[in-house]
Amino acid sequence: QVALLADEYCSYCQDILQHVEDCVMSFWKSLQPETAALMSLPDVCQLFTCYDRQLFKEMENILLNDFLEDVSIQYLKSIRMFSKNVNIWLLSALQELPLLLRKSKFKEVTVFVKRLRRKTYLSNMAKTMRIVLNNNSKVTVLRSDLHAVIDQGFVDIHGNPFQKTFKNPDDLENDIELKCLNDLIGLLDNSTDIRIFLNCLSSNLQAFVIQPSKSKEELKKVAANFQLRWNFLLTGVSKAMTLCRTVSFGSWHLFHLLLLEYVAHVFQSHLEEEGDENLCVIEQSDSTVLLVREPDHLLDSFAEQQPETEGPQPTPETLTQSQSDDSLSNIFFRVLSCLVDADTGSKFIQVMLEDRITKTSVKLDLPMGKEALVTLKDGQKFIICASDAQQISTED
Repeated sequence: QVALLADEYCSYCQDILQHVEDCVMSFWKSLQPETAALMSLPDVCQLFTCYDRQLFKEMENILLNDFLEDVSIQYLKSIRMFSKNVNIWLLSALQELPLLLRKSKFKEVTVFVKRLRRKTYLSNMAKTMRIVLNNNSKVTVLRSDLHAVIDQGFVDIHGNPFQKTFKNPDDLENDIELKCLNDLIGLLDNSTDIRIFLNCLSSNLQAFVIQPSKSKEELKKVAANFQLRWNFLLTGVSKAMTLCRTVSFGSWHLFHLLLLEYVAHVFQSHLEEEGDENLCVIEQSDSTVLLVREPDHLLDSFAEQQPETEGPQPTPETLTQSQSDDSLSNIFFRVLSCLVDADTGSKFIQVMLEDRITKTSVKLDLPMGKEALVTLKDGQKFIICASDAQQISTED
């Protein structure tokens, strides 16, 4: 009976590529209760999960196999809309079916949507960055400005002069993120092909992060640590270029965003191939923003301009780390990912708060549209509110 059902489900996966919405609705709506119960068994769910992964991978290859392909912005928008629609169609068709079955299908379609979202974002960023790299004068100025801020010691990471480490090959081998950046800057001397830049970065990630990791859990830890240091490094360069008022800051900013997102994509894609999508990565989001407000006298002028809003009371969170700077300048806020509760559909924003001095951090899951009151160990307080960008623009 399972074999026959497996053949039927395999045919469904093949047909869905031709008539997506009709196939989704007709297959799931026609299931008999006893068949749905059989499909909800853990072993059967696992079997069909393999089919789902193959199906979504094939759909991804058809839609956007290589995000560096030269495709139109409208096509990228259509891909993202299609992926969202697949999610909606499947959730609608499964709403009356057993919970375990719904969770299994929702998990796989969520991975598919996120992966296409990453690839369309990267495609858009690569398209924009390619314009910069095809302009020889812009590349020359960018290369010159990067060398200037590094050689003159304007880039400062954790209180250490960056240029000393950057020029020492032995130190570069110990600090992988520095080696990655050094190799990329070196490529600016003789190449303007964005594929070469990203392949170079990917090769370093494979050689120094992914391959040395002996287990999936070790990879998660090492990858998250690399991302943290990579983000600090690129942010430090951006800060230095801002302070120096470099002409090429705009070009570097585009490069910065592309490099952040690409590293996240490489790690996330590797884990997804291993059947695990739970790495907390930095994901750029065009639909979510974080509003950070410091209370009392620190931002009095800002508070006067903000309209008061009525809503649920903030959720108390305690940050167990020391802090001595009243301006909170050593606290770094980073959006890790957007989360969705599989049972309720509630949206959360996962953020990380990092103390640059003590090098400690804490993760918070913030419900969309609500506020979280964060209390530091020394008593200082501030509020983080995760809101939808479209709602903000409407209110403004």
